[in-house]
Amino acid sequence: MGSHDIYGKKILLEATNGLAKTLGATVEVDYGAGYPARIDGTFENIAIEIESRTSKQVRGAVLDLICHSFPKKLLLLLPVHMSNPEVAATQCRSILDRLCGQSTYEVLVLTGHGDNPNPETDTALIREAIARLRD
Repeated sequence: MGSHDIYGKKILLEATNGLAKTLGATVEVDYGAGYPARIDGTFENIAIEIESRTSKQVRGAVLDLICHSFPKKLLLLLPVHMSNPEVAATQCRSILDRLCGQSTYEVLVLTGHGDNPNPETDTALIREAIARLRD
């Protein structure tokens, strides 16, 4: 899983010209007890989660996005452990529609991952999603 995380953060940084934050207070989600949860990154007012795990685990990660204080949400799915990444993406959109509103989030299924990278295409997809969230 480490190579997928490295790939995801690398293309996120490329898509934001190195301006996304992947460490520090902006990536923390406080649930009121114990250590805070952490999302993968933030950029401007966008909370960002990068996931390659199973659909059930991905849906759990959506909770961290929803609970993050930033008003915009970006979920990047790496097609690795989900049996059907498009179905997982649709499920996540349904959750985010119910709890956040359609203009406040983007869910993308990227084309590459740590074992089969496609940085040019994935970086462009992320840039386009960020531009839509900025509007």
